[in-house]
Amino acid sequence: MSPPPERGGAIYSTFLLLVSLGILTAGGVAFMKASHTNPLSPAFLEQAPPQVSLVQPPLGIGADAVPLKILVEDSGAGFDEVIVRISQRNQPKELLRKRYEGGAPVHSQVFDLAINGKELGLREGNAELQVLAFDRSLWSNGATVSKLLPVNFIKPHITVVTPQQNGVLGGSELVFYKILGKQPKVQGVVSKNALFSGFPASEWDPTFKSYDSLYVALFPIPPSFRPGSDSMQLIARDDIGNSTSAPFNYRIRQRKWSAFKVSLPEQGAKQLRDRLAAFAQRSGIPVQLGGDLSGDLRALLRALHTFDETGIAESLRSPEAKRHWSGAFIKPVSATPSSSFGDMRTVVVGGSEVLKSQASGVRMAVRSRTPVMAANAGKVAFAGELGELGLSVIIDHGFGLATVYGHLSETSAAPGSVVAKNQPIGRTGTSGLALSEEVYFEVRLHGVPVSPNEWWDESWVTDHIDNKVAFVRTEVVGGAGE
Repeated sequence: MSPPPERGGAIYSTFLLLVSLGILTAGGVAFMKASHTNPLSPAFLEQAPPQVSLVQPPLGIGADAVPLKILVEDSGAGFDEVIVRISQRNQPKELLRKRYEGGAPVHSQVFDLAINGKELGLREGNAELQVLAFDRSLWSNGATVSKLLPVNFIKPHITVVTPQQNGVLGGSELVFYKILGKQPKVQGVVSKNALFSGFPASEWDPTFKSYDSLYVALFPIPPSFRPGSDSMQLIARDDIGNSTSAPFNYRIRQRKWSAFKVSLPEQGAKQLRDRLAAFAQRSGIPVQLGGDLSGDLRALLRALHTFDETGIAESLRSPEAKRHWSGAFIKPVSATPSSSFGDMRTVVVGGSEVLKSQASGVRMAVRSRTPVMAANAGKVAFAGELGELGLSVIIDHGFGLATVYGHLSETSAAPGSVVAKNQPIGRTGTSGLALSEEVYFEVRLHGVPVSPNEWWDESWVTDHIDNKVAFVRTEVVGGAGE
C-alpha cells in the first residue's frame, strides 16, 4: 500500500501552477498590448487583409488643396494602423498615421483629408499617393493602394472678349471669352451657385475653328437674380482641380411682373383632379389624397410639378454642343399668348387658393386642334407624357437652349430626330393642366426658364447674338467671313 501524498507537496504544486498561469496571463496581456491583437478573438488567425478604397480619387494635385476621401474596411480583427502618405523623389510625406490601441476593434472608417501640394513642398511632375492599412490579426495582414498623381500648379487664365452684356431679369445673354493654359474640364458662367456651361466657339461658328482657346456661353438671368446683391462671373477649372474666376461687365435691368387669377368651376376642377390623379397612379407617383377638392388638387399639382421638372432636367442633362438654330424663333401656333412669362398666377377653386406660382412659360389658346410648329431647328430630346404639362415635346437647339411644348393631343416628333424650323411636331390639346384647347410653350436655357419674347424678337436676336458674333469675328480673326 502506497503512502499518502504529503499535503505540503500538493500545496507547492498548486502554487507553481498559479505562478505559471500568472506568468502566462501577464505575458498574454503584454503580447496583446504590444501587438494590438486579441488571441481570444476568432479572427486572430485570419489571413484576409483590410479593404482600402479611394472614394472619388483626385485626378491630380493643383495649386489649391485637393480633397481626398478614403474608406478603410476590415470585417475580421479590425484595424491596427492606417497610414496615408505622398512621395516624390523618394521622399515620403505623411498625411495621416492612425494607431488603434486597445478598445473594441474598429471595422470601418472614412478619412476626409486634403492634399495641399504647395504646403507639402511638392514640385511639378508626378507624385505617388499611398494608403496602407494593417489589421490586428497574428499575421498583421496589410493592404496597400497607390495612385500616381500629376502635380501642376498652373491655373487657367480667362480673358473676356465681349466688352458688355446687357440683360433683363428673366432674360438671356451671351458672352465670349478665351481660356489660356491647359484645356479646361469645366468652364462657363457661375451665378447663384449654379454653373451655366460654355462651349468651344468653333462649334458655334466655323470661322473660329482654328481658335481652340475661344469659348462662348449662353446664360440665363433668372427672375430671382438680385442685381444689388447677386453676382455673375466666369470660371474655368482643369482636370486636376486648378480653377480661376474672372469678372465680366454686365448690366441687369429690373422688370415688373404682373399677376392674374384663374377661377376654376367646381365641375371643371373635379375633372382636372381625376385626370391628374389617374396620371399619378399610372406613373407610380405617390400622392396622398384626402377627399377635399382644393387640397387634392394642391397635392397633385405639387407632386406632378416635381415629376415634370425631373423629367425635363433629365432630358436636357447633356445638351448638344452644336448650334442647330439660326435667326429669331417663331411662335408654335398663330395665337397671342394669354399671359406673359414671369407673371404671378393664382388658381382658385371655390374661393380656396390651390396654386400660386410664377409662370415659366406662356399659353396660347386656339379654337380647334391646330398643328404645333417647331420654334427653330433642333434635336428632339423628349416626346411623351408628363404630369402638369401633359403630352409634351422638348427640342434641344444646342448650347443649352431648348424649347418645351405642352398640353398636346398628339405628337409627330420622335426622340432623337432632327427637326427644322416651322416643322409640325404635334397638335394642340387639353392634356395635363390645360383648361382649354391650347399649347403651352417654354424657352429654357441650361434648364432655367427664360422669357420667350426675346427669342421671338428678330431685333433682340440681332443685337444680343448676331452682332456679338460679328464683333468677336472682327476682334479674333480680323473680320474674316465664313
